[in-house]
Amino acid sequence: MTDFEELQQLVAFQQFGMLSAAADELHITQPTMTRSMRKLERELGVPLFDRSAKNRIALTPTGELAAEEARKLLESYEYFLEKNTERCEARQ
Repeated sequence: MTDFEELQQLVAFQQFGMLSAAADELHITQPTMTRSMRKLERELGVPLFDRSAKNRIALTPTGELAAEEARKLLESYEYFLEKNTERCEARQ
C-alpha cells in the first residue's frame, strides 16, 4: 500500500528534479528514495520515471500527473490535520 512518505518523495523529486536533491531535502539517503520510487511504480503499475538517459532520470507524463495528484492529496491531508487540531483545541 502506498504511504504518505512515498508520495512526499515523489513530490520532492518533481520539485527538485534530482533524486539526490530531493533525498537531501527529506533527510533520507538517495538509495532509500530510489527504492521507494521503484516500490511506488510497482504499486501503481505504471512507469513514473524515464530512465533512458545515462545517470539521469525524469518524470514521465504519467509521473508528472501522479506527482501533481500526490501534492493535492498531501495538501488535503495537511488541511484535515489542521482543522481536526483546531476542533480538538476548541473543545478543551
